[in-house]
Amino acid sequence: MARWHGMAAWFLAVLASGCGSPAPPEHGPIMGRMAVEDWRVEPRVRIGALNRYGSALDIAKAYGSLNLRDSSVTIGEGVAKDGTIVYPEDPQRRFEIVWADPGARRAPHRVILRGERTRWMLPKDVSLGTSLRELEEKNGRPFRLAGFGWDYAGVVTSWAGGALDSALGTGIKVYLEPRIEDRTGPGYKRLQGDREFLSSDPSMEALNPRIYQIFVDFDG
Repeated sequence: MARWHGMAAWFLAVLASGCGSPAPPEHGPIMGRMAVEDWRVEPRVRIGALNRYGSALDIAKAYGSLNLRDSSVTIGEGVAKDGTIVYPEDPQRRFEIVWADPGARRAPHRVILRGERTRWMLPKDVSLGTSLRELEEKNGRPFRLAGFGWDYAGVVTSWAGGALDSALGTGIKVYLEPRIEDRTGPGYKRLQGDREFLSSDPSMEALNPRIYQIFVDFDG
């Protein structure tokens, strides 16, 4: 009887260990699932699962083919190029790709983030929605940006040797704009046009514009 009880205990232990085995993945390889939760942008290197040598096939494996859409991508001055939009229906995860080789849909030339907020994060926690005052603090000094009301409105033209100069490098361009309700006063009207302003300009600091667009360039 004791021997039977010992064998039964051994058999139950085997069953229990089998029940505890991990189930096979349901949605592709583990790396693909990890990539979905990686929201880092490394200038000239990668955005999430897409690196400078990547292709539409690579991001389809990482994010799912249903989350990709071939579409024209606006790059400024009324110019649009054939590209790919990832997560087109989700503003928090969406990014737009212009390919260096559009025929093969490989080797990203530029990735664009647009909107009020996003999960994607640049070095120093710079992202869509980051304000001018926050950028000054992260940079450690004032910086220069273009005036408003034209195609390159609010683009940062120089970090003036601050911390963001090395953190973002030449591969990142950020564009700022004030809130809609702040675009009617005299301060906004004074900051118009194709010329540079210091972020420490009293009118600029009063408006405190926020990042609404980011260009991530992968090549020269």
